[in-house]
Amino acid sequence: MSALERFRLPLSTVTAVAMGQVTDADLALLRSSQRSRLLLALAAILAHPGQPAEKPPRGASGPTRPATAWDILAHAQRSDPSAVEAVLGDPCVGSWAFPLLRRLRHGAAAAGTRVPHWAETSLFAALAGAAAVRAGIRATVRIPAYHGRVWLPSLGVTESVGRGTWAVATLETGPHGTATFGDRGSVRLPDDPARPADGWHPLTRSGGPYGAGTVALDHLSPFRDFRSLADPIALPPQTLERWHELIAESDALLRRDQPEAHRLVAGAIRTIVPVDGPSALRAVSATVPDAHGAVTMSLPLDAAAMAAILIHEARHQLLDALADLTPLFVPVHEGPEPTYFAPWRADARPLRGLLFGAHAFTGVMSFWRTQRGADKERAEFEAALHHRQVRTALAALRNAAEGLTRAGGLVVEGLATAFHQHGPLEPATTPPRRLAELVHHDEQAAWRVAHLAVDPDEAALLARRLLAGEPPPAQLPPARIRTAGSGTAHPSGGQAPRTWLARLRCTDGQAFAAVRREVGQPHAHPLGIKGATTGDALLVADEPDAALDWYRGRPGSTQAWIGIGLAHRASSARLLVERPELVLALHDAVQDSGVNPPPPESLAEWLGSRQRAPGSDAQRVDVAVGPDTIGRVPGGLVIGTEHPPE
Repeated sequence: MSALERFRLPLSTVTAVAMGQVTDADLALLRSSQRSRLLLALAAILAHPGQPAEKPPRGASGPTRPATAWDILAHAQRSDPSAVEAVLGDPCVGSWAFPLLRRLRHGAAAAGTRVPHWAETSLFAALAGAAAVRAGIRATVRIPAYHGRVWLPSLGVTESVGRGTWAVATLETGPHGTATFGDRGSVRLPDDPARPADGWHPLTRSGGPYGAGTVALDHLSPFRDFRSLADPIALPPQTLERWHELIAESDALLRRDQPEAHRLVAGAIRTIVPVDGPSALRAVSATVPDAHGAVTMSLPLDAAAMAAILIHEARHQLLDALADLTPLFVPVHEGPEPTYFAPWRADARPLRGLLFGAHAFTGVMSFWRTQRGADKERAEFEAALHHRQVRTALAALRNAAEGLTRAGGLVVEGLATAFHQHGPLEPATTPPRRLAELVHHDEQAAWRVAHLAVDPDEAALLARRLLAGEPPPAQLPPARIRTAGSGTAHPSGGQAPRTWLARLRCTDGQAFAAVRREVGQPHAHPLGIKGATTGDALLVADEPDAALDWYRGRPGSTQAWIGIGLAHRASSARLLVERPELVLALHDAVQDSGVNPPPPESLAEWLGSRQRAPGSDAQRVDVAVGPDTIGRVPGGLVIGTEHPPE
């Protein structure tokens, strides 16, 4: 194998990654660094002194030793370097190698894989077999086979040729072709392994979009799911066709409208792993550092949605590759790691999650801004929502600078520069922009209820003042982030139903009308939107008075409380959105005193009666918090203002 490279990271590459404006040279550097990272992991596994404590199944021949498989890989590389590059370029190789190395080095089990040690360490034979097939060299290897299926990275999998959860199958390849066989049968591969054959399932590829490196659809490899081992799944022909259509259409869309984003996606994404999602509207996606180049995602609604997802995940890959070359975050050696409000998530996020999310959504925001001419309402909603979300995250990142290294600070600076190039947030004068404003405030309020708490003694003092007919104090009690395990359930079950209803209204008005009729029925989850109510549909449909009446009839629901604050025309109820955790704490304190609490609107009105006039800068706040961090301003717990300095 070739010598490992030493990497020098130019400052220009850090800036390019931060701004999402990478050149081909930047991408080549980051790809090369990921290749070296994988080679280092493989070399470290080979060099580890431990020997497998377990043995193959009784009666089975042992698998090819890792050192022997490595020699075959080296021979294949001398014969055809591109063959080995293709094998190592399969993201599933990293999904196998990096967890194994952590297990060998630190004794930590590879999360969810449950691979016996003898098989896990011997899967070098799968790499050697795949490289030998690609290079056309003669080789015989014995490969650990999950459920008897032989996995050949970058090529595909066979049907089962061996018995049991883990078997050992033999692969022979040479001038007369390639065959695998075990104690259950045999499979002969076609001369062109990219073509299907009896017992052989090749990885399907998109055929050319996103540059020379075609995108593979991997629904076959056992290591494609980063959470656990997976059996192959059969995708119906119409589903495969739809995947290929969307890949090609999203390629054409980005090539035409966003060439920089197209370059990034083409340079970063090699494999898409199809999974099930709640619905086409609510497509899910993920990437992990171990499987660089792979995106796990469900089938999205259309090409625009796929393009947005690929931009988001390619940016994660880009920043991951940068973080492998230079640390972005200062390690936390004592105490819990600070966590923050990330507007796109229901949970409290560490600094890494905040930065990675802001970086990804800046690219998504830019994409939707370019789409406003072709898809006006939907693109306007998405662009406005992501603008608000990223602005909030940037405020928090700037106030968390002590947790960033110099490189991390440069990423934030470059990200802020790219963000501000889009100009200020446009006024919420159209229905899509108003909906974006509404759901952003909704998500912030829901997060506060789930993660922030007011000291019970301070809430009790408020309750005594209220019951005595006294005004609230000029300075309201602050909130603190809840300790682990003490939080209440997310009021929307973590599903942000009003966000998805708003997204649907701006995407497909007829579908929204149909969902609106269905949401009130028991156990209905139309288009995967869980937790949505009739009041939510009324609010998103711009019928605030009807929504207010509906919410008032559900006094025990914090989701309804926030809905009241969102629907209320009077500023007196604004604390139901700005400080819902304080209104809830006061409600509970009054109830604990043995008195029936007033309605939430009355509690919010009393709490806000001595606060600054609506619209003041002190009231427009966003949340970014760490353990026991307090900001004593009228808006509550604050570490970042909504309007970061230019």
